[in-house]
Amino acid sequence: MKYSFVESGFCEVGPIYGAAECSALMKEIRLRRNFDDLFLDESEYRANPRHVGVNPRPGRNLLDKLENAFIFDNPIFQERMTKALGDRWQILDCKLVMGVPDSWMPDWLLKETKGLAVANLGPYVRPKHRDITYFHGIDFHQDIIDFKDRPADFVTAYVYLENTDENTSPLYVVPGSHKFGATVFPHKLEEAGGKLRYSSEDGRRCGAFEKLMLTGPQGTLYFWHALTLHGTKPHQATEPRISVRMLVEKGRRCPLECELDRLNEAVDGPLQLSSTRKDLNASGVAQVRGNVINEIKR
Repeated sequence: MKYSFVESGFCEVGPIYGAAECSALMKEIRLRRNFDDLFLDESEYRANPRHVGVNPRPGRNLLDKLENAFIFDNPIFQERMTKALGDRWQILDCKLVMGVPDSWMPDWLLKETKGLAVANLGPYVRPKHRDITYFHGIDFHQDIIDFKDRPADFVTAYVYLENTDENTSPLYVVPGSHKFGATVFPHKLEEAGGKLRYSSEDGRRCGAFEKLMLTGPQGTLYFWHALTLHGTKPHQATEPRISVRMLVEKGRRCPLECELDRLNEAVDGPLQLSSTRKDLNASGVAQVRGNVINEIKR
């Protein structure tokens, strides 16, 4: 089933990248990185817990050091971004993300992260490996979560570098969920007969939405609006799932109306928030347990 980006806040572009290109990038990643010593020992973590500044950033981003031009130069990608964001779009951020298998995680870390709404593993990996983002499932969220006071003027584009099925931490998206506007994380969600019941921040709007699992062959591209709910379950396979995640923003002075403009005009709620989440303490440590995507109650 094809989804209209303007109506659903989500678009399935399909397998537009060649298997040879994706495999070559995966080979480069594996040649440069030995994941045998990925995690800190528990004593090392406890001695100096750090939860801020542990994700990729300029100067510490493995993807920047690899042959990645094929991702951005792909004519279908360029055409689709231009249609969605206008002819002056630009890459806001781009990095590798890895779904880490259960079998790779030490027992203490499985216990530490069990039931967390956001299991970002950056605080627990060795500093030399923090040029990739690592996760072990993340509850439904909007990507505006990382951008206080910024309007929803960007999309997230996601490329599967390897075949992705239900066991390799596929993405789940909630088409149409952007229509309630920006809401604070954790969101007002509950399971409802196989669908996701979602309420707006002020409680005026409520609806039951479809949950769509995004599987696909190597080279598949999806993208979604900054306010579209999405998440992942923990990784069940024995090998990690590595993908490319891009944030692509509309040009500041785009003269022509684009799909993003029409979508935002129809949003019945705020396009930005001064406070986007309430699950972290002052040190950036997750305090909220419970995970709707995994059916773990808060």
